[in-house]
Amino acid sequence: MKYNGLALRCAGEGPLLVLLHGLGSSSLDWQAQIEYFSEHYRVVALDLRGHGQSSQEGPFDVATLAADVVRWLDEQPESAWIVGLSLGAMVALELALQLPHKVQGLVLINGVSEFLLETPKEQERYAQRLKWLRWFGMRPIAWWLGRELFPGPDLVKVRHTFRLRFVRNKKKVYKALLEALPGWSVRARLSAIRQPVAIISTSHDYLPLAKRVEQFASLPNATIHTPNGHHAWPAEDPSGFNDLLRRLLNMLG
Repeated sequence: MKYNGLALRCAGEGPLLVLLHGLGSSSLDWQAQIEYFSEHYRVVALDLRGHGQSSQEGPFDVATLAADVVRWLDEQPESAWIVGLSLGAMVALELALQLPHKVQGLVLINGVSEFLLETPKEQERYAQRLKWLRWFGMRPIAWWLGRELFPGPDLVKVRHTFRLRFVRNKKKVYKALLEALPGWSVRARLSAIRQPVAIISTSHDYLPLAKRVEQFASLPNATIHTPNGHHAWPAEDPSGFNDLLRRLLNMLG
């Protein structure tokens, strides 16, 4: 279904569970979660602006991506659990700040509270992605990210699926999304988020655990969880992620 330019995939009945994907991905990444949780929840997976079947028109800053979701969420009859991966976690934080009465709690997977590119390694990684995009286009980035996100021979099928989906992104739109990230921060406002927040920081994520703990230290009602996995863990290990998310929703709800 569509809502003001947003594409949504919906299934099930019950408490509202909203799933927000990462940069360059789409609601398709949440298929295993839609199937699993729709038995007990009304699951809604969104294509954020610039992704999938949603509007490809800018601006593409995080606050604007969140404002699209805010307009839809504000019309829902109940508050929602928001699950966000990477960029989706950034959008989830904005939702909790822009529309707190409609957010029951957050589950943030390998998210950040600010995107400042403070270290040489972070700067190099960001510059490399822009350089590859400018010189070679989407396919080399799809190959590189597929190797980074889903390493190992047991993830060949997942890696292949990721690459096929990633190259569907429009180069111009993906570049605009990427360039809108540096400088974003809600870190100074985290103390205003009173809802429960579960922070998932996988063992092989780009951001070290200590740095993530530091970024989210001012959240008043947060727990941290450290499963074994890489950045896109829900797609890497759907059953492991589903089990943890089920336990978190039961515990925090």
